[in-house]
Amino acid sequence: MRYPLSFEQEWALSRPAVLSHATWLDGPVDPAALRRAVDVVVARHPVLRTHVTASGEQVVSETGRVVLEHVVLPGDVARAESVAAELAERPFDLSREPLTRAAVIEVGAGRWLFALVAHRVVADGSTLAMLLADLSTVYREGLSELPSSWMDYGDYAVWQRERLRGEELARQLAHWREVLRDAPAPVRLPAGRRAASLTAVVDPTAVRRLAAVAEGAGATLPAAFLAAYAVVLSRYAGRPDVVVGAPVSGRTRVELEPIAGPFADVVPVRVPLAGEPSFAELLVRVRDAAAQAVSHDEVPLGVLVEELGVGLSDAVRFTFPPPAAPALDLPGVTVRSRVALSDAATADLDLRVDEHGALTLEHRTDQGFADWVLRSVVAVLEHATADSAVSELPVPVPEDTWSAVAEPSPAEPSPNGAVRSAAAGAAEPEVDVSPVPARGEIEQAMAKTWADLLRRPGRVGVRDNLFGLGGGSLAAVRFASLVADTYGVTLPLPLIFASPTVAALAEFVSAELEAARTAREAEADQAARLATLSDDELDDLLRAVVATRERRRSTGGDGR
Repeated sequence: MRYPLSFEQEWALSRPAVLSHATWLDGPVDPAALRRAVDVVVARHPVLRTHVTASGEQVVSETGRVVLEHVVLPGDVARAESVAAELAERPFDLSREPLTRAAVIEVGAGRWLFALVAHRVVADGSTLAMLLADLSTVYREGLSELPSSWMDYGDYAVWQRERLRGEELARQLAHWREVLRDAPAPVRLPAGRRAASLTAVVDPTAVRRLAAVAEGAGATLPAAFLAAYAVVLSRYAGRPDVVVGAPVSGRTRVELEPIAGPFADVVPVRVPLAGEPSFAELLVRVRDAAAQAVSHDEVPLGVLVEELGVGLSDAVRFTFPPPAAPALDLPGVTVRSRVALSDAATADLDLRVDEHGALTLEHRTDQGFADWVLRSVVAVLEHATADSAVSELPVPVPEDTWSAVAEPSPAEPSPNGAVRSAAAGAAEPEVDVSPVPARGEIEQAMAKTWADLLRRPGRVGVRDNLFGLGGGSLAAVRFASLVADTYGVTLPLPLIFASPTVAALAEFVSAELEAARTAREAEADQAARLATLSDDELDDLLRAVVATRERRRSTGGDGR
């Protein structure tokens, strides 16, 4: 069956990443029974038998399997974890299912490492938990099948696209257009080398005080945590308001809860800090902004970016409560510990908090910067009272120059087209950022197509990043379709996401066209040679071909 991609799937395609789960298990695990359980779960959930075409469709196979690898590594714990990590790091071919893989690694009597990996185009965190729960049920009860869901994920994608169009989409976008009017550009963060996390705990006395302050403002304790986070981000960026992404389940109706697939999304929460508010007043603003955002969560973030053309980003997130870690529940088996397989983070800065004041900052930024952010949030929380002026809340002085890394506000064009920062202080050296011009007919045509899709009146350089210019997965799919119509060459979506520049994609198209031309010339040359053969020579050639085929049949395919 063929279905359109959902908006969440398109967003996932433009930001390649995988979900992974790995746990050490103690107890008697039957790999054969676990393999049978995987087959039953795959039969229940069609999304696990899905692949994506270059034209932007999802194709669901009637039957299919997710192979559960059984690896035996006696006593080699380190090697087992390395094998599981390789399972997560191995690239998926989106044009071929399955887009899920699993392994159970045996290292000794009663000691196992179980790993499950899925591409985000077929799963989200809730789906992963659902699959593990189904696996546990089938394994425990020895079931040969599970009841099918009332709706397949492909049906949901059709319904979603039917609903979010025309007047209904315009109505919902009107709300976000007003909320995000003149929204600040995404906060630019100092880059880090790899994903990491930091933890901290707010003093219990401060947590109780904050809970009382929040209750007095008609807000909740999570609103106080988000308010403190916003204060730090605003101080860092030097802006009177910030936009923070809040993860939502995306299952906007209870009927969608039992369906496996990528529903999870992020809604932008715009927190205004202008006007010298007290902390209690800021709490009210946070409360209202979060409530408004969550009540309008049906329009996916990718659609907001595509339709409104605003500088939205979910690079900065606030998560409450942190999602519960999914796990297998097998008879007589104990989950001993979890293993992080890969960088599965989708945000550069994600503050996760619980109701007890435990903070975890997951990040892909400079380690020192992340430590400063977390310490600053804790400092604000431990000093905030209802009457505290937000502008006077203590934010530790940065130990580095991170505060200067914020996005220039605004960026001013210089007379020669270069861009320089308008921030106070000495002027930065002007850097020529003029786009690299297209070379050759294919690059010129593809650059124009790119500009038309992004509605950019100016020239698009051949080394400009499609996604960096504001394009999304939908633009990528349309671009691939237009290239196919023009040149008869299929641009694989993974290639567009891995090399999103005109130069790289034009090189691929040129190579494909050259290969096709060479093949045509070879065919023409062969036809010309055949035309010169006599009837006897043609008969000899035909007998030789038949004899070769007979030898292959008799030797099982060996042509020798």
